[in-house]
Amino acid sequence: MNEQSLELPSWRLKPPASVPELKEAFRLGARWLKGGRLEVAKFALSHPYEVAFASAREVAERAGVSTTTVMRLSSDLGFEKYAAFQQLFREELRRGRQ
Repeated sequence: MNEQSLELPSWRLKPPASVPELKEAFRLGARWLKGGRLEVAKFALSHPYEVAFASAREVAERAGVSTTTVMRLSSDLGFEKYAAFQQLFREELRRGRQ
């Protein structure tokens, strides 16, 4: 398998709509989450507030990976832009405050 491409399950036709769906996508794709992508996934789930408000570059620095790795993971998950991935975390934080 090409390390540059994360192969998510074939049922994944659209990006996760919530953080719980994201966690499930990571769980189901665990054997494909390797290296930097795994570090980004772990960082995102452990630091949702930072992902919600930090740039892709800042997340990359904090996760110890390249900005490209952050962008590739969000793209592999079906998000057109990092901002859409980020919005998932913002919505989760809003739900938690209600």
